[in-house]
Amino acid sequence: MVKSFTMKHLLTAFICILSFTTLSAQTLKGVLKDAKTGEPVPYVNIGLLNKDIGTVSGDDGKFALPVPAGHSADTIRISTLGYKTRDFIVSDLARRLESSNEIKLDEHITELKEVIVSNRKSGTKLLGNKTESKNVTAAFTSNKLGNEVGTVMKIKGTSALLKTFSASIASDNNPGVKMRLNFYNLTKKGMPNELIINENIIVSVPKSSGKLVVDLTPYNIMVEDDFFVSLEWIEDAPDSKRIWFSAALFATPIISRDTSHAQWHKISMAGVGFTVDTVYWK
Repeated sequence: MVKSFTMKHLLTAFICILSFTTLSAQTLKGVLKDAKTGEPVPYVNIGLLNKDIGTVSGDDGKFALPVPAGHSADTIRISTLGYKTRDFIVSDLARRLESSNEIKLDEHITELKEVIVSNRKSGTKLLGNKTESKNVTAAFTSNKLGNEVGTVMKIKGTSALLKTFSASIASDNNPGVKMRLNFYNLTKKGMPNELIINENIIVSVPKSSGKLVVDLTPYNIMVEDDFFVSLEWIEDAPDSKRIWFSAALFATPIISRDTSHAQWHKISMAGVGFTVDTVYWK
């Protein structure tokens, strides 16, 4: 009799805990729009600061972010190039979305440094890992929206104008999804810091192995120190198939973050096959 009584209460307690967890977990759903025009804003990063919980809005501005229990007091950040960043407490945003699923973003223009043509002698330099290997490869850590992988480019103290980005794709039958190409300056510890571009660079992944090449000249990206370049997954794939890049052992290590606004981590002794062609001035 005592045993039956105990099991019954244990089962009741388990059901209560499970119900509480289910009720506490939530999915934040909304649509991001330009505050002036009312047009949807695509490919916006939405994520909990320093947590591996995040997503990216679709081309219609809509997003759905599952937030596990225990994060109601955390800060969620909404950010994208060309608009002012917005921060919310998770619980506050959840209540806000119950009354209206629209979140308005105010325009914010960031000016890049002017590119000045110098009469100093110039040259060209190809930075990064030139491998085209199909035997040593690296991939995104997941196909979560906002997953980002990249590497540091070292320019060794010269001013440089970025001309072309290339990624060596090692896999075939790749999902035809969009990626965002990002460029960041570095912290003192050599980790990605702030974006050094003022507009989104959206690229499509080739379905077959080979080179993904992006012309950077329209963006006038000037660097004066080492920088970080990455590709970010911003569009849902039709399946879970990964995209594989060429890699090389003992090269500049890969740096990745799981989702939007998560922390960056060095994840490998191998270097990913990314290169940047530059014009530099001596």
